[in-house]
Amino acid sequence: MMKLVLLTTLFLTTTLASTPVFAQEDANNQIRFICSTSRYSENGKSVPTTFLWTQNFQKAMVTWTSVLGGVKPQQRCKTVSQNFQTAFNNGSLNYVTNAFQNGSKVICSVSSIDGGCDTVLFTLRPQDNSRDILKQLNKLWFGSVTTDPLIHQGSGEEKFYIDIRQFLNTPPANKMQ
Repeated sequence: MMKLVLLTTLFLTTTLASTPVFAQEDANNQIRFICSTSRYSENGKSVPTTFLWTQNFQKAMVTWTSVLGGVKPQQRCKTVSQNFQTAFNNGSLNYVTNAFQNGSKVICSVSSIDGGCDTVLFTLRPQDNSRDILKQLNKLWFGSVTTDPLIHQGSGEEKFYIDIRQFLNTPPANKMQ
């Protein structure tokens, strides 16, 4: 009887001790999008920034410096970080493109070229040119050595696509601390 209690105790202890390790390992391998701060190059001040965050590296995705529709940069950062996470989780964060939704210019995720906007990532100001915004994102995400976003002329407005999959899986040249 003593052997059975000892074996049961050993089995339960081993099982319980190993379960959190696997759960933690899975959580660490996930891609997350968070809102934090980074130094803005134009004035050296800390600004809200949407980051791609993995166990092995972190990369800035978008810095937020302007108010849009009364929404301050910190709130936009939080909302957009959640939008990127939603797009990643639902499998639509393969390409980033421009679109028009509810009378506003938006940047959204699509699972494939020619697909409709799957998840709105963020809304642009009326004066913003969506192609210019996508070029800025392309430069931020891939550096100045890459080509412009892919252009696709459909039946409506001209669409531009950035294949973001490589960005999501490639560590930056200089890891952030």
